[in-house]
Amino acid sequence: IGNKRRLSVTWVTHNVGTNPCWKAFSRCGDHACSPPIGNLASGRTLLTVSGCCGNSSHPHGPCPHPPVTTRLCSEVGVHPPVYMTDDPFLHPDTWWASGAGSTMQKQQDEIWLDLETQFCLTHVVLVFRSPRPAAMAIERSADFGKTWEVLKLFAHNCSTEFGLSDEVSQPGSLCTSRYTSATPCSGGEVILRTLDPSNVKTVDPYSAEALARLTLTNLRITLLKPQSSSAPYAIYTLLAKGTCLCHGHAEYCVPYDSREDTRKCVFQVFGRCLCAHHTAGDHCEKCAPLYNDRPWRPANGSSGEPNPCQKCECHDHADSCHFSQRAWLSSGGTSGGVCDDCRHNTVGRRCQRCRYGYHRHPSLPLSSPHACTRCWCDPHGSLPPHPGEEGPWCHPRSGQCHCKSGVGGTSCSHCLPGYWGYGVEGCKACACPHSCDPTTGQCLDSYTKNQVFNVPIGGKIPDLDHMFSVEEDMQWSKELAVSALHYTGKCSCKEKKLRSVTDLCKTKHDYVIKASVLSAHDKGHAEVQVKVRKVFQSGKVALSLGATSIYPLSWTSRGCTCPILYPGMEYLLAGPEDARTGHLLVTMQSVVVPWTPRLGLLISEGLRNGCP
Repeated sequence: IGNKRRLSVTWVTHNVGTNPCWKAFSRCGDHACSPPIGNLASGRTLLTVSGCCGNSSHPHGPCPHPPVTTRLCSEVGVHPPVYMTDDPFLHPDTWWASGAGSTMQKQQDEIWLDLETQFCLTHVVLVFRSPRPAAMAIERSADFGKTWEVLKLFAHNCSTEFGLSDEVSQPGSLCTSRYTSATPCSGGEVILRTLDPSNVKTVDPYSAEALARLTLTNLRITLLKPQSSSAPYAIYTLLAKGTCLCHGHAEYCVPYDSREDTRKCVFQVFGRCLCAHHTAGDHCEKCAPLYNDRPWRPANGSSGEPNPCQKCECHDHADSCHFSQRAWLSSGGTSGGVCDDCRHNTVGRRCQRCRYGYHRHPSLPLSSPHACTRCWCDPHGSLPPHPGEEGPWCHPRSGQCHCKSGVGGTSCSHCLPGYWGYGVEGCKACACPHSCDPTTGQCLDSYTKNQVFNVPIGGKIPDLDHMFSVEEDMQWSKELAVSALHYTGKCSCKEKKLRSVTDLCKTKHDYVIKASVLSAHDKGHAEVQVKVRKVFQSGKVALSLGATSIYPLSWTSRGCTCPILYPGMEYLLAGPEDARTGHLLVTMQSVVVPWTPRLGLLISEGLRNGCP
């Protein structure tokens, strides 16, 4: 009785933490943690099996299950199995007694503990009221009884009973003669430690190696051979010390069956973990739905590292994500999360893009539920969607729709300068030397000094003689060879095509840029305002993104310039520079090609690899 009390004090002290009625400050914040150890048998039903093996062909091995003749008992007479797990302070004089009689040919009993889920077993302690068995076995199952593994064999003579060496003389043997002496007659102990005591302090209890030894769903204790054939087995206390399996990610557990009443405050080790570190599952064996940006890992019990799960960046547009090994490897092992079912019209691995038919709202953050707004493209001025596509398409960032010829505006709602007649066919080019009314197409011929001309630059030069005074005409006459906007006459410009990077390399151009044509000015020479979008190559004249001027040079006495540049268009421009004046020039040898994304890839790759 004294031994029963002494062992149980330790259990009660440690098991208070598993009680859901207790509240305490969590230690799981930035550290590995585990629920306190308690008696797995407490609050659960123990079953016993009594029977005889008969003339077994393996007289020295554990009885096969089930025995030939068995009696399954949860309540046996005045000494039922529940007495092995009752409170030793309230009931110091209770014990379980074997149901086998002295007339049995070979007395053998089994004690079963069936658990509802996986737990971790650290050690087993039995306190006998009768003499300890001369031979016994402790086994465990980790798959609810489908397969069994022997944890330890106990025998006064291991070689005779099991054909094994004794652990006392040969460390590491499965059998030991410890705890098999016939004395004391009462109060003798049998102790099993599932981990080797010599290295238990160095082993990470959450490692796969340790859990392969600690995890169980069923415990079976087989009492194979009594010290005396006339004495039945009797046990004061069975302690199956362990804890719920949480992989270092929980400090408390609750009943595995959520319907179980926790208000009873029974001192019981429950089986479902209250997970921390953004983990989830009954055993914290996976990451929470929105925390799969890197692989799940158990905490490290040796170093204390919690190894928490990492949140996916879904910009508040998804409630869950999954881990992708491909994304993880492509990121160099920094991020592998892929958001699931992006909401608010977003798509992408991180819900970072607007889906087809939507574009980013310019003034709202990406995390806003209204960050993606519906494309609105005027049906008259925009191109229809491709077959199989729903609704209008626009650029997902700028919202720019695909416009028909001569049409401009974000939603393709009006004609570009130099075009007129907005309608379902787009806009028609003005048939005028200057510009025309965008509605009627009527030519406009009045300009103010230094006015911006929204007409194509190059080709037929407009007749502007009537716009200037005699004094101005005399000043202009000095610039006959270079004036691109003064003299009339018929010019013919042949379209120059760029078939490959080799064509670009044939002429050693000083600059290669991507630019949008804004407008043209007549300042006694042609000066074209452009906005540089990208610089592929530059010479002595320093180039940067933004507005600058280029200078088409005339090639006839009539002031004709080629190639032709249209305001509002994007071009690939390549040509010479005048280092003395810092001017970028456009000549007959210059490359002026309308910009396309494919052209951009071609140029980038070609310039990166170098000209042949």
